[in-house]
Amino acid sequence: MEDDDRRKMNVKDMQRRLMRAVLPVIIPAMTCGACAEDGWMEMGMTQEKALIVMDTGIPGIRSADPDENLVSDMNIFIFNSYGLLEEAVYLDSGQMLKEDGKYAYETVLLEGCRYSVYACANIGYRLQAETSEELEDIRYHLVYPDDYRIGIPMSGKTLDMTVPADGRISVPMKRLMSKVSLSVDRSALSDDVEFHVRRVKVGACPRSALLFSESSVRTEDDTFITGFSKSDGEVTMLNTDIGFGRSGEVSVYLLENMNGDLLPPDTDDGDRHFAEGDPMAARCSYIEIEADYVSDTHFSTAEEPLVWRFYLGEDNGNFDVRRNCHYKVCVKPEDDGLSDDGWRIEKGGLGTYISSIRLSYDALRFSYMGESAVLRAYVTPEEATVKDLEWESDNSSVAEVSATGAVTAMDEGTCTIRCSATDGSGEYAVCEVEVAFSPYYMKIYPGNFIRGKTGDEIHVFCEYFPPTTPFDIGLEELEYDSSRGIYDYRVDDDGKGVRLRLKNPGSGLLYMETGYPISQSEMIMIVVD
Repeated sequence: MEDDDRRKMNVKDMQRRLMRAVLPVIIPAMTCGACAEDGWMEMGMTQEKALIVMDTGIPGIRSADPDENLVSDMNIFIFNSYGLLEEAVYLDSGQMLKEDGKYAYETVLLEGCRYSVYACANIGYRLQAETSEELEDIRYHLVYPDDYRIGIPMSGKTLDMTVPADGRISVPMKRLMSKVSLSVDRSALSDDVEFHVRRVKVGACPRSALLFSESSVRTEDDTFITGFSKSDGEVTMLNTDIGFGRSGEVSVYLLENMNGDLLPPDTDDGDRHFAEGDPMAARCSYIEIEADYVSDTHFSTAEEPLVWRFYLGEDNGNFDVRRNCHYKVCVKPEDDGLSDDGWRIEKGGLGTYISSIRLSYDALRFSYMGESAVLRAYVTPEEATVKDLEWESDNSSVAEVSATGAVTAMDEGTCTIRCSATDGSGEYAVCEVEVAFSPYYMKIYPGNFIRGKTGDEIHVFCEYFPPTTPFDIGLEELEYDSSRGIYDYRVDDDGKGVRLRLKNPGSGLLYMETGYPISQSEMIMIVVD
C-alpha cells in the first residue's frame, strides 16, 4: 500500500475514535431564485423530527401530472476533506426523518472537520459511487417523458463545510426539471378568428440529465420523439376564458436542457427558430400547441391541425431551460393569428376557404319540358383547398339540377338553383329559373300535298316545338317509293327533312311523326307528272 493511502486511512480511523458531533443532514427543497414562481419548489420547514411514510403511487402507472411535492426515496453521500467517502445511504420514505416538511437523516461526524454532502431524491434505486467525481458524472434517465410516479428527481450538494454549533447542515435541493405554464391571450385576435387547443407537448424533451452538474441534450438521440404532453380534457383551461380574452393555465415539465447562447442577443422574437434540417432544432427544447383553427379565410383540417412552436430560453438569443425554474409562457396571437412572432407556425395543414362563387348564368328561362342548360361555377381564390360544390334546387318539380350543375326543366313555375361551398366557408351563389311552356306544334313545309315534274328537286321538312320532341321521318316509306323509281332521296343532316329528285311519273307517300309531348303524325302525298 502506498504511504499516502496509508496516511489517509490512519487519519480516517483516528476520526472515528475521536469525539463525534450529532449531525442531522437536512434535505429541504429550495427555490431557484427569481426563476421560481408561486412557491412551486417550496416544501416548508419545521424543527420537530418525525418518522413519516410517503405515498409513492401505484407501481407501473405513469401519472399525467407529477406530484410536485412527493419524495419517496433519498441517496446521501458524505465525503471528508480528503475526498474519501465517509458514508453512503439509501433511504426509502419510511426511513427518513421529517421536520415540518424538510427531510432529514441523522448521523455522527467529527466536530471541526470539513465535509461535502451530496443528496438526491426520487431516483428509485441505490446509486453506486466512490468519489465525488463519479457522482458528478451520473445521469438520471427517464423511462417515459411523464414517468414521475415516485416523485420529481431532485439533487443538491453542500461542499467543504464544517459542522456548525447547532449540528445542522442544510443541503439546498433543486429539482432536475423546469415547469412551463402555458396560457393563451386571444384578446388581440380578429373577431372572425377562433382556435381550439387540442394538445400541448414538449418537443426535444431530454431523456436524461446530470444529477449534480449543469446538463444539456448532446445529440437528438438524447430526446424523446414526443415529450411530456397533454391533450383533450387535460387542456380544457387553455380553451376557457377567465377574463379579457385570457385563458387559464396548463403546465408541462421537462428535464434541464442548457444549450446557451446560439443566436445574437438582439435576435427578434420572430426569428427565434431554426431552419429545417438545422441539428440544433432537434436539441433545443420547445413547446408546441396543436389547435383547430378557423377564420373567414382559412381553416385547419381535421387530419392536420395548426401547430404553434415556441423555443424555450431565457432571452431572445438564449436557449437555456434551467432546472428548478418555473417559466410562464403566454401565447398572444394577433389579427389572423398566422404571423410568426416568436412562434414558428407550421401551416402544412392550413386550408384556404372559398371566398366567393360566381355562376355562368344568374338566370335561366326554359320554354318546354326537358329543356336543359349547364351552369358552370367559378370559385375564388384558385388555391382554395376544398373546391367541391353542392348543387340544390329549392323546387325540383319545376327544375332539377345534377351534381355537375346541369339544370333540366320539369314543369312550369319558378325556382332557385343554389351552388354552395362544402368547405365550411358558407359561400354560395344562386341562379333564378323560370319555366313557361310555349304552345306545342308540328308543321310540314311546303305542305301535305306536293306536285311536281320529272327532274324537279323538292325539299320537304318539318318544324315542331319543343325541339327535344322525338321525331321519325318515315324511312320505310321513302325506301318503298325509291324502289318503285318515283324519286331518289337524301335525308337532311338534322334528320328533320328530306330532299327528293323526282324521276318518273307516279305517286308516293311521305310519313313524318313526332312523339311526346306533341304526339302528332302527318302524311304528305307526292305526285309526279
